[in-house]
Amino acid sequence: MVSGMAASIRSSLESSTFDLAGHDATSIQSITHDAFSTPFPPLDQMIRITFVVGAGKLSRQKYDAKAMQILTAALRELDYVEDRGAGCSFDCAGCFKTQHDTGKNLFTVVVFPKVSGGGNASNSATGDSNEEEEPLLPTNSPGYKIAVCSISTFQSLLSSQCPTYAQKRKCMECIEGLVELLQSIENKLMGGHPLDSAEQSLYDEMDELTEKLAYTQKEAAKHVDEGLLTVQEKEMLVEMNQTRIATLMKEKSSAAVAEKLKKALARKEYLQRLTDEKLSSLSSTYPPPLRHEAKITPLRKKLLPLQVLEGKAKGGFLTLAETRALTEKEEIESEIERLEEASYGWFEEEDAFEE
Repeated sequence: MVSGMAASIRSSLESSTFDLAGHDATSIQSITHDAFSTPFPPLDQMIRITFVVGAGKLSRQKYDAKAMQILTAALRELDYVEDRGAGCSFDCAGCFKTQHDTGKNLFTVVVFPKVSGGGNASNSATGDSNEEEEPLLPTNSPGYKIAVCSISTFQSLLSSQCPTYAQKRKCMECIEGLVELLQSIENKLMGGHPLDSAEQSLYDEMDELTEKLAYTQKEAAKHVDEGLLTVQEKEMLVEMNQTRIATLMKEKSSAAVAEKLKKALARKEYLQRLTDEKLSSLSSTYPPPLRHEAKITPLRKKLLPLQVLEGKAKGGFLTLAETRALTEKEEIESEIERLEEASYGWFEEEDAFEE
């Protein structure tokens, strides 16, 4: 018999959100199986079931580190498919997508459940006419901001939002994904199929993706040419270079392949000269500090004795002064989290916020 969270999910008649904080791998798999192994009862309109699977640094310990992977793997076992363009329509029943809400710093998985009988036919094409169409890209996501801003604005933002080589590489991957999305929309148009409102809106707003990709590639190349890399970034480049050389060695011999191989081998020699010691000597200036590091560091230092005091409180009594001091802890933690979120670049790794 289905019970607990799975029962609440299956009884949902409207879009709902469920928090997986405190659930381990076994629990997540069980909830997913119980909730989605069979189609939902007939619905008048498609709904989306949103799972919160992760959060920022101060809250991430509440979630299983692999909650998103566990949930999506369990959905795939039930023949659900990932579709980043899925929306609240019966056409998307049996789909899911992952999202990162950078505004709230939450990681979510959105599921559009399978429905008995395929749902209400009158709503199958467009979903509930009273529900606002969900955008293809969350409007606060890096991908949306990159897609719609002008090339001049993008050039100004890239240095502040993607200050490292690794972040510029991720930005390139994001733009390549946007180019693929744009191509899929154009293919739909070329096939004579009308766009839904979300597709049309994004199609109208996308701007100069090819130019943005070229500019990001040029700026990323500067890091390599000037040796502005971390040891980890160099290791990534070495692996990419080795793969490229191996691929070129397998290609049919030609003047063009020979020239590409020559450049790849030259890059290999250059990377070998960038020793770990040389790169480590740059650590005081690269990577650049977090935007609000000057404010975060003293708050972290102020938090340390309060954490010790909190441990003491669990084992005995506190003086009045200690009790008053402990009330500051939650306020300091909230301020640290706010400053960290304000410091996030478009593709910042969370370990950048570790002490």
